[in-house]
Amino acid sequence: MCLNEIVMLDTVFYFILNMSVAACFVIAALLIVRLIRPLPRRVVYPLWALAFFRLVMPFTLLTSWSLFNFTGGLVKRLVTIESITRPWGAIPGNNILGGTFNDTFSWASMNTIGAAEQYAPIVYKTETLRMVFTSGAVVWAVIAAAALITVIILYLLTSRQLKKAVHVRDNIYRSDMVISPVLVGLPHARIILPANLDPDGAEGRVILAHENTHKSRLDNLWRLLGIFVTCLHWFNPLAWIMLKSFLTDMELSCDEVVIRKFNTSERKQYAETLLRFSEGNRPLASAAFGRSGVRARIVNVLNYKRLTLAGAIASAVFLAAIAVALITNPQLRG
Repeated sequence: MCLNEIVMLDTVFYFILNMSVAACFVIAALLIVRLIRPLPRRVVYPLWALAFFRLVMPFTLLTSWSLFNFTGGLVKRLVTIESITRPWGAIPGNNILGGTFNDTFSWASMNTIGAAEQYAPIVYKTETLRMVFTSGAVVWAVIAAAALITVIILYLLTSRQLKKAVHVRDNIYRSDMVISPVLVGLPHARIILPANLDPDGAEGRVILAHENTHKSRLDNLWRLLGIFVTCLHWFNPLAWIMLKSFLTDMELSCDEVVIRKFNTSERKQYAETLLRFSEGNRPLASAAFGRSGVRARIVNVLNYKRLTLAGAIASAVFLAAIAVALITNPQLRG
């Protein structure tokens, strides 16, 4: 690895660390929001995109509504886009939002680590800090690359195994290699059913409704994105907690979308089907019908209540406020 590559890797690692610190507050806030019982999971589930954004995007808007205005001395400095791009010259499209918008709203990254004096390239306050962060960058890159390669290999092996599934109709297949329904592939996702499951039976119809809901919401793509982001932030325990909670909310929210037109009897049938297919899934390849937090899912199905218009409006306003508070950075001071 040449010197320029190490310097670039060092810069990426420094910003990854800062993003991870900021994301910890966002993830913690979302874990608290999940505890608010009146909020259905189909409303909470999209909020995990805020955590993903924090974990991959160093720059965002500065507002007085940001959660980080209330974190005391956590934010050591705000690094503007201009301070990053200036050493390398103007970047085409940097003003794509228009002069008036950029004059009103500033874009910056939070520096919570506080170890650097300059950011393009990174110049550390002491030689010891430079050695620590340079070595850390190499370790981070090696483990992150190994994790991503492992995920890709497992995904390809699983997909290859399921290619032998027998076509039934449309995007529905049967295979004796699965004991629980799975949704495989992007962008043309296939529903793989166990060999003994009748897609036209009562269980088959609710399972297909569930898996097609996953397909229409592109949940397989979001699943892979969540795994990818977690691999980048493998050193952050909250990133793994985020992934587990996100996948649970994915299934809970999908259940809610499917059963919102069901009566009590149909919801009981759905819960019984969940219980039957509660094992044997491949998490890398599917947004599967069973297994994921099956007890919580059954309770959620049986206790499902439709949102009233007033409840929907209140939830929308609350979630919009949460989104603005979590996705923006604090305003510049002084």
